[in-house]
Amino acid sequence: MMSIVFLVKVLAAPLMIAAASVAGKRWGPNIAGLMGGLPLVGGPVVLALWLGQGPEFAAQAAMAAPVGVWANIVYMLLVAYASARFAWYAAIPIGWVGYVAGGLLLNELGLAHSLWFGLAVIPGLWFAATRAMPKPLAPPRAAHLPRIEIVTRMAAAAVLVLSLTGVSSLFGPTLTGIFTGAPVAATVIPAFTFANAGRDALLLALRGFLTGLMGFAVFFYVLAYCIPVLGPWAFLPALIAGVAVGLFSTQMARRVG
Repeated sequence: MMSIVFLVKVLAAPLMIAAASVAGKRWGPNIAGLMGGLPLVGGPVVLALWLGQGPEFAAQAAMAAPVGVWANIVYMLLVAYASARFAWYAAIPIGWVGYVAGGLLLNELGLAHSLWFGLAVIPGLWFAATRAMPKPLAPPRAAHLPRIEIVTRMAAAAVLVLSLTGVSSLFGPTLTGIFTGAPVAATVIPAFTFANAGRDALLLALRGFLTGLMGFAVFFYVLAYCIPVLGPWAFLPALIAGVAVGLFSTQMARRVG
């Protein structure tokens, strides 16, 4: 069992990061952001928690995950505005400080399992993506994506996922749930995008992440409510619902923004 858990941690999320990176190369940074905002990393993390600590722990973590998206909004906006003055290696840590502070505040306020607050994240994401996020000033320049960079992105994702799941026993299910949406993809992809293609590409990617996170929130609510009924099969309807909402949100955001 432990070998399966380890494989989920080190393979699932990195492979999904690679898929998002390749999609971004083909269709642009906005699509990479959209895919990264979906539960590409959070899903495997919850699966690893399920295999390692049982379905009840995983269900509690899944229920708290949508509320944790508020901390992601803080992260995305901080990175976007910090990128106007700082390089990626400073902008990303600034975003992480805001993310951790936001997550801890949500936990301290006891909002982790508040259904209304979790559902309210969807209009919050919509506002952040279409109004609060700075807009690119020009079309992003094309950036080469060598194989070594894809491998590096995958390795970075594996390290972040292993770190998160490794300390989950110290956090407990509620705080783990809040941090299940930790911006792993939103660290790896934007860092490389900003460094290689510039701030305009970064902003497009972050806008994609915000709209993709709408699907993330729906994914985890469906998952949390379906786990007691469907067991491991709960991931299937959750994934379908999450992808559908993410794609719909992206289409609507393009029309508005």
